[in-house]
Amino acid sequence: MSKAFDTVNIHKLINKIHNTNIPQNIQKFIANYLKGRKAYTLYNNSKSRQRQLKTGVPQGGVLSPVLFNIYTSDIPTPPTQVQIESYADDITTLTSHSKIKEAENRLQPYLNDIYNWTQENDLQLNADKSTATLFTSHQAEYNTTLNLTINNKIIPTVKNPKIPGLHFDPKLNFNQHITQTKEKASKTINILKALTSTKWGKDKETVVATYKAITRPQIEYASTVWSPIISPTQMNKLETIQNNALRIATGCTADTNTHHLHQETLVLPVPAHLRLHASQLKEKTKLPYHPLHPLRMQPEPPRIMKRTIFQENNNYTIDIKTNSQNIELAAITNNMKQIHTEIVNQHNQNTPDNKILQTKAPDIDKSENTLPRSTRVLLAQLRTGKSPFLLTWKHKIDPTKYTSPLCPLCGANEHNTEHIFNCTHIPTTLEVADLWHNPCEVEGLLETWRGKLEPHLM
Repeated sequence: MSKAFDTVNIHKLINKIHNTNIPQNIQKFIANYLKGRKAYTLYNNSKSRQRQLKTGVPQGGVLSPVLFNIYTSDIPTPPTQVQIESYADDITTLTSHSKIKEAENRLQPYLNDIYNWTQENDLQLNADKSTATLFTSHQAEYNTTLNLTINNKIIPTVKNPKIPGLHFDPKLNFNQHITQTKEKASKTINILKALTSTKWGKDKETVVATYKAITRPQIEYASTVWSPIISPTQMNKLETIQNNALRIATGCTADTNTHHLHQETLVLPVPAHLRLHASQLKEKTKLPYHPLHPLRMQPEPPRIMKRTIFQENNNYTIDIKTNSQNIELAAITNNMKQIHTEIVNQHNQNTPDNKILQTKAPDIDKSENTLPRSTRVLLAQLRTGKSPFLLTWKHKIDPTKYTSPLCPLCGANEHNTEHIFNCTHIPTTLEVADLWHNPCEVEGLLETWRGKLEPHLM
């Protein structure tokens, strides 16, 4: 709709509010809120005279979406085999048929009904702003132009409609949505880079929290719809974004394996996180008053369709079996915690042994939080054996400049993480595991090494 919030007829809206079961005193409050509103224009510090607003609900007002929903609540009921889904001024009508012409014949009369309703309610239904999309598994039909009209104007046929914020495509593989998501999420990575360097900046926890606040919401938007469907290639695109963010947070080198990044930051891989997201949402829908609860009641489709989280035994979500039909919120909350624990345990079991310890990496002692970022970055690098502090790593990266990976002090062994704790020239009682258990004490050892190695690392 064109300027939907601005064209709402205030008097018709108030009449519709009177026909609801909203308490009468609140009805009067809303009516007074809507009536008699005035506005003026400010330009170059000069004000125009005030004009009374006779149409529209306040743009940006907290109540405006709800008021608009009330205004559109009497939109014509769709006929059999036609659905309508609406969110504020975005309305989507759907139907399904093996023959395109039959699908058009189902939709067109209802589109006419909607147009007539908008005319009666002073709303402007715009054919040029509307789109039509054909979802089909037959590639030969991808370029079909649909013959659907609004007020005798053809609705443009598009392949990638955005409803709302989610990009669809004819085959429902969501490749376009992942491309758009990657582009938007990648821009936020620059903010994380501005917060840190390997030697200065915010600590790891702050950067990870920032990633969760500004980047991951871009990645997981509407993921409960598309995450069970997309290909591994598309999922890898999203993982690349998260891995870049985690490398920035930890300061680890570009060749650090992703398992180490997840262990350092306590962040699940993208596939595991999205599976957790989907499983917990499905668990919430067990509540009878949840808006998506009816989707659990749908029968199995008569033909093979794209996988959704609401299919039973879909091999994607984790389902907690419940015996009672009257599910309470406390039980759902407990089940969601159980799902979280199970997915985290599965991730930990599938994580390979740390190559330095030759076993599962333990939790990092919280005392590390007191150390400066430069030291924490070095510790994170040493825990994976890839750091500019190590001559073995420098030799591997640039063998022409660093011709030998051997320790410059003893000359007998490779200068790697293990050797830092075993070199005879710098004896210590600390062990490799103290990188995790006693990071503050390891800092003192590294200071000793830094003084000895400085001439060799120039």
